[in-house]
Amino acid sequence: MENALEQVKAAVENYFEKDNLKYEPFDENDVARTGFAVKSKFGHVDVLFHAYKSHLIIHTIIPINAEDDRAKVGEFLMRANYGLRTGCFDFDYDTGRISYRMSLFCGIDDFTPPTYEQIDYSVIIAVSMVKKYGNSLMKVIFGLAEPEDAIKEVEDID
Repeated sequence: MENALEQVKAAVENYFEKDNLKYEPFDENDVARTGFAVKSKFGHVDVLFHAYKSHLIIHTIIPINAEDDRAKVGEFLMRANYGLRTGCFDFDYDTGRISYRMSLFCGIDDFTPPTYEQIDYSVIIAVSMVKKYGNSLMKVIFGLAEPEDAIKEVEDID
């Protein structure tokens, strides 16, 4: 029987193959990568799949770094995270890298690898959140809007 890590990786590879996606296979750090077009100012996102023995983490990476005004970008992302039911934005203050993170717990004693549907749902949610908040985030990054105003612009649409 395969070990848990290999089963998580196989589930991700099944997702790639079933959706006919171009992807970079798992590397020595157990990370695979693909990309998606996004209707926003930045046009695309990279999606990283981090496989572990008990879970899968999906990071949807926004292809622009927030290097200048980290405090305002951090405020925007914290305001965006408040009330999210699934997943969250992450912000690396050292590098300025921004991503949306989804995590799928597979269990330890009662391990079950993630299904195609669980992975697909997680990717759809993550890419959708980046699309939803992306243009307003860009306004904050480039100093065109204050974080509170940018969030109101996004969330008033709901």
